[in-house]
Amino acid sequence: MIITLSACTGSTIPTGHNTRQETCICDKTIDRDSVVYATNVAIEDQLNKSVLSFHCADIDLGTAPGTDENGENEHSKAIYDIRCVSSTAHSIELSDDFKYFTDIMQSQKDFFSVLKNGKKHFFEFTLERRKLKSILELDIQ
Repeated sequence: MIITLSACTGSTIPTGHNTRQETCICDKTIDRDSVVYATNVAIEDQLNKSVLSFHCADIDLGTAPGTDENGENEHSKAIYDIRCVSSTAHSIELSDDFKYFTDIMQSQKDFFSVLKNGKKHFFEFTLERRKLKSILELDIQ
């Protein structure tokens, strides 16, 4: 089963991951309740609130069966194909009580450490009322 979730179309920025040469400009406004794929994330302090700046990404999402190294414990594994990354920067206010996840829930401090390590990460942002409530770090290899 393959599900395509698309957040942008327009000019391409190479991502270093399976990027096809397509154009990529976000075609949807970041509205009150939505899911947005993001990369090039940085934190900014603006008037006593934390704001994340980012570029949206157009990502195809699929699933594949997987097992552990012994061929046991069957599970589904997410497969991501990055179609493009927007050249347009966006920003969103970070909720004080946001949740951060990798394969398990992490602390907010862990999220800030990830942003400081200098590696390129992709995230799934869940927005509620124009604030970022949940951040899932995507396992893109």
